[in-house]
Amino acid sequence: MTDTLFDGIFHKDNIVHIAALFYLAGFLFRNQILLRGLIIAGDVVYILYFWLAPATPLWGAIFWSSLFVAVNLWMIGMILAEQRHFALTDEERRLFDVLHDLTPGQFRQLLKLARQGRAEAEMVVTREGQPLAQLYFVLTGQVLIEKAGRRALTEPETFIGEIAFLLDRPATATVTLERGCYYFVWTSKDLKKAMDAKPALGGALTAAMNRNLAMKVAKSELAGRVVEAVG
Repeated sequence: MTDTLFDGIFHKDNIVHIAALFYLAGFLFRNQILLRGLIIAGDVVYILYFWLAPATPLWGAIFWSSLFVAVNLWMIGMILAEQRHFALTDEERRLFDVLHDLTPGQFRQLLKLARQGRAEAEMVVTREGQPLAQLYFVLTGQVLIEKAGRRALTEPETFIGEIAFLLDRPATATVTLERGCYYFVWTSKDLKKAMDAKPALGGALTAAMNRNLAMKVAKSELAGRVVEAVG
């Protein structure tokens, strides 16, 4: 009886339902590799159906199903390549850890556009009220911020010029990197072009800048409260 049931389920006229079940199962998952893997399994079963069920194989359907398999295999390869570990310097690894909104593939795209270096002397990177053509990320060292006649030191691991970059406006403060600061810098024009061309990269980088900006605001408010309490 079991053999009869098994033969009935896997009869050439019924295997189309198995393919559809693979498709259905795939659409239940958000994980791209699992989703595409199950769709590939469904397409393979569809190919068997198009080959075995009709009196004459449906070559057109077999061709397109085979093409879908090839495309999904290619996409799985690209996803795995994005997720694999890749060689980074210590500074690049630290930046990647800070910008955890980005996937490894998106981070590689960001690095290709970046220059990086260490300030050999005090280095003014923005001037209050002046146009800004670059976006900085300071990884290590002290950063001096001057705004409306007030001066303050800020911690590293922070973007410099993100408000001007995001809002396309002049710099909101004069920022000087102290000697020894390690930084990454991007040309605003090139970076915006890349973000427009790849919306996922744009969304992830914008989220990272907004999160960094929110942390700055929170630290600034906390420092204000401490000053008031001491006063």
